[in-house]
Amino acid sequence: MSLERYRELTSLYDQFIYESYHVEEIDGMLMLYFQYKVVGEFGDTVVFTHRVSYELHSEKTALVSGDLRQYDALIFTIGLVEAINYYKTICPGEFYIKCGRLSKEQKVWWQKLFYHGLGEFIYLNGLAQEVTQKSFVHFADDERMPNDYDRVTLPVLGNLIPVGGGKDSVVTLELLKGMQKENLPFVMSPPEAAYDCIRVAGYDDYLLAKRYFDQRMIEMNSQGFLNGHVPFSAILGFIALFGAALTGKRYIPLSNERSANEATVLGESYNHQYSKSYEFEKDFNDYVEAYLVEDIRYFSFLRPLYEVEIAERFAKYTAYHPIFRSCNRGKKENAWCGVCSKCLFVYTILAPYMDEKALVDIFGKNLLEDDTLAPIMAELLGLTEVKPFECVGTVDEVRWSLKKVLSHYKARKMALPALVAYFEKNVDVDTVGELEKGGVEHMIPTSYLALLEDH
Repeated sequence: MSLERYRELTSLYDQFIYESYHVEEIDGMLMLYFQYKVVGEFGDTVVFTHRVSYELHSEKTALVSGDLRQYDALIFTIGLVEAINYYKTICPGEFYIKCGRLSKEQKVWWQKLFYHGLGEFIYLNGLAQEVTQKSFVHFADDERMPNDYDRVTLPVLGNLIPVGGGKDSVVTLELLKGMQKENLPFVMSPPEAAYDCIRVAGYDDYLLAKRYFDQRMIEMNSQGFLNGHVPFSAILGFIALFGAALTGKRYIPLSNERSANEATVLGESYNHQYSKSYEFEKDFNDYVEAYLVEDIRYFSFLRPLYEVEIAERFAKYTAYHPIFRSCNRGKKENAWCGVCSKCLFVYTILAPYMDEKALVDIFGKNLLEDDTLAPIMAELLGLTEVKPFECVGTVDEVRWSLKKVLSHYKARKMALPALVAYFEKNVDVDTVGELEKGGVEHMIPTSYLALLEDH
């Protein structure tokens, strides 16, 4: 049905246009405005307005002053990456840019991001045999020269640390505590848990970005237009980049781990976490250095670690246990839903390092006892073709975690929880070995790598 809808929409609408962008200062806040338009072959148009705001909550520092026109390239690029949200509703044949121009090399870069960043969208909507990286989005040719922006050069020092409220950014906050005076937490349309984690980490100041979607797009999502997952971390990356420029920060230490490199569809390239992968991280830094900013580096501080290694470290930070949240379903309620793949995954990888009571205090129940979650566990264990389309770790580390839990119960001659018994029945436990160490590419500065290795 989605493929038929895709063909119908692309036949009705043939142009997506990035019309304009501008920025305003409003009571100490910056508001970025972006306008897009979809044009049909019979003159039908749909107009979208998207906004992004920046607010610095700090008594110790201020936004870097200066002519906002020096940030044109950054602002233009935020509008380009945010366009993905609106482009995917229809996927017209041609992508026009009226407020700027891209070189041939830049177009190839953005084609790759659109294709792989919307890989889950392509797979779940049945478009895999219909589109390629070159055909999925076609940036229309223009005889005029690309934007001739100078790259921004600013005095920069310290870290702008993205915080989402989950265990990973908590570990990064703790590892970088020795640089607290140089750190500034960064949150983007955050859940309550993100604020709680910043507070527990000992910070009073932070940079807040908010995204405001056009209501028309939200209505179209409920009316049968195309919808699906977007490369959220790529969007975060460009928005954080501008935030680092505004606050004079040198580094943006993300909390993406090595597990994000594994494809969601086993044996294929479709990866829910593509924009968290090392491949994207390298592409991002290459693009930033070539076209946008000279002195700001974006890297994942936790890239060498598996999710289970992050869980081991997080288990020691007990002050965060009552407040951290990773469940997307329960984000608005600041709760764990207890029935999704993210909840089950996080519970499973924490289980080797925390006792049952501590986990039940967090999640409200022992998720490994819930046999209704067996279909999700099958996906996490790699017993199906597709892993959950969620930010979860590798098949190997889920199996490794459950082997540890299984050994724990057997050593104490205790009855096995339903999902541990399911694991023992469906996986040859003897084939589950230790996780491979080393060998993962990363972009961590040498001094930061030492911080990671010292803990």
